[in-house]
Amino acid sequence: MISFELTEEQQLAQSMVRDLAAALRPAARQGDDREATPASVLDALWSAGIVQNQAAADGSNSSPILNALMLEELAAGDPSFAMAAGATMGFVSAIAAHGSPRQKNTLLPEFAGDKFRCAAVAIMEPDFAFDVAAIRTTAAPAGDGYRLSGVKSFVPLAARCDHFLVLARCDERLDAFIVDRGARGVDISEKKPGLGLRALETAAVSFDRVELGPGSRLGEPAGCDAQRLIDSSRAALAAIMTGAGRAVMEFAIPYVKQRVVHGAPLAQKQVIAFRLADMRIETDAMRWMAWKAASILEKRGDASRQAQLAYTYAGEQAMWIADEGVQMLGGHGYLRDNPVEMWYRDIRTLSVLEGAAGL
Repeated sequence: MISFELTEEQQLAQSMVRDLAAALRPAARQGDDREATPASVLDALWSAGIVQNQAAADGSNSSPILNALMLEELAAGDPSFAMAAGATMGFVSAIAAHGSPRQKNTLLPEFAGDKFRCAAVAIMEPDFAFDVAAIRTTAAPAGDGYRLSGVKSFVPLAARCDHFLVLARCDERLDAFIVDRGARGVDISEKKPGLGLRALETAAVSFDRVELGPGSRLGEPAGCDAQRLIDSSRAALAAIMTGAGRAVMEFAIPYVKQRVVHGAPLAQKQVIAFRLADMRIETDAMRWMAWKAASILEKRGDASRQAQLAYTYAGEQAMWIADEGVQMLGGHGYLRDNPVEMWYRDIRTLSVLEGAAGL
C-alpha cells in the first residue's frame, strides 16, 4: 500500500513553516519593490531554526523530504523568500550529506547559531545555452590543491554569502568546491534584478584563478556525487514552484467566488470551475512528483530521472497556473495591488532556472 501520510514531526514542521510564511507574505511586495530581502525576513527565517536543525555535527538531521515540505510552504508565502532560505539550506545539506568529517565539524557549527549566516550552491552559468551537463567552470590541480576559474550566475544573496559551494569540472569529472568569499580572485558583481525574484538579490560571482587547498574539495579525497547535488537542486525547485503555483490557486479561488459577472459569481461559470479543478489537480501532481524525487534522495537512490521530471513538469504546470490566475482576475491580474502579477513573474523566472537552490 502506498501512503503519503506525513509523520507527526513532518506535520508539525509543515504547520510551523506555513504560519511563518503567512506572517512574511505582507513583506513580499516591499522586497519586490526595493529589490532586496528585508533584514526582518531573513531574521525571521533564521529564528525559525530551519537551517540550524540541519546543521547537527554529523548532518543526521538533513532530510530532503522535510526540506521539500518546508520549501513549498515558504514559497506559498513568497517564492523569493523560499529561495533565500533554500540557498543556505542547499549549502548546509550538501555539507551534511557529502562533506568529510573535518568539513562537517568545521562548517556545520557555523550555521547552528542564533546569528543569520548565508551561503549558496553555485551551479548556473551566464550562458544562453547553459547545460548543467557541460559546466565550463574548471578546477585544475595545482600543487596539492586546486586552481578554480569560471563565472557563476544568478547566485542568491551573493553579496551576503560567507561561502559558496561551486560546481566545477575537475579532471574530466564534475566536482564541488567550498570557496570562502574572501579568497583572492573571488569577485561578486552588482546585483542584477530581473523579471521575477527581484527580492533575491542575485548576482554573478567570478572566480579568477582562485587558489584552493586540498581540503576545499567537497568530501576531500573521496570527492562527492555532484549529480546528486544537481538532483537535489531540481527537487527543491520543483517544491518551490509547487508552493508558488498553490499560492496563485489559493488567491484565485476566493476572488472568483466573490467576483460577480452577469449576475453570478465567476466560480459558477463552468469554464472557470473546470480550470480551478485542473489547477488543484496539477498542484497535487507537482507535489507528488517533488516528494517522490525527495524520497528517492532520502533513501540514497538514483533520483536523476525523477528529479528532472519533477523540475520540468513543475516549471510547465506552475506557469500554466500563474497564467490562468492572471486571466481569472481580469484587469486586476495585471495590477500591483494584487500579488498574482508578482507571482507570475516569479514563476516565469523559476521555470527557466537550473540549480539555483538545493535540498
